Amino acid sequence: MDHSVQIPADAMGYVFRTDAVEDGWSYIGQSTRLDPKHLSGYFGSGEFIRQVLDRRGPGGLDKHILATATSQLELDYLEMLLIAEARRDDRQLLNGDFGGPRPFTAVQRALWDVAPEVMRVADNPKRFHRALIKHRDMVEQAILDAASTSDDEFYAGLERDLRASQDLSYPCPTCSSPAREVCRTNSKSLTQPHRPTRNHSKRPQQAM
Repeated sequence: MDHSVQIPADAMGYVFRTDAVEDGWSYIGQSTRLDPKHLSGYFGSGEFIRQVLDRRGPGGLDKHILATATSQLELDYLEMLLIAEARRDDRQLLNGDFGGPRPFTAVQRALWDVAPEVMRVADNPKRFHRALIKHRDMVEQAILDAASTSDDEFYAGLERDLRASQDLSYPCPTCSSPAREVCRTNSKSLTQPHRPTRNHSKRPQQAM
């Protein structure tokens, strides 16, 4: 991480990019934790990031702070914009969605409702990036609408999102979720994947 980066005093969060030094992929995410330990040591909670940390330690990843925000709305918008920018530039991303608030299905629906001009070009990285900039007001309204989903819809959508990234082939030793089940009781992070015990470190990967 570039330790020369200064976080403004009025910032409530930041958007970052994690690069896998040897594997060539990147991940873009957001965080509202601004303490020095988290700024330098948090690379994202996805399974691929955990695997690199397990194999090579933090030296296998580079973290770059891309932007800071003073509100959750701005943070969600900047994350979406920077993910779109990376795709426009043909960067290999782990991200499977647009970014912004979870669940992804709520973001998609809100964008279709409020900013159809943006969704109609979502499959074209260059046009989608331009549309996010041109229609920022509408995109931000969609973000607000997506963030106001009911609890039942939020958790149902979150589970769909997490099933695409979690390794569910073994029980979770942290929360006791059985194999094939998404972790539901991690109080620190709703997006935390299953974490294997030491005995799982050399287990064969099972098809899901």
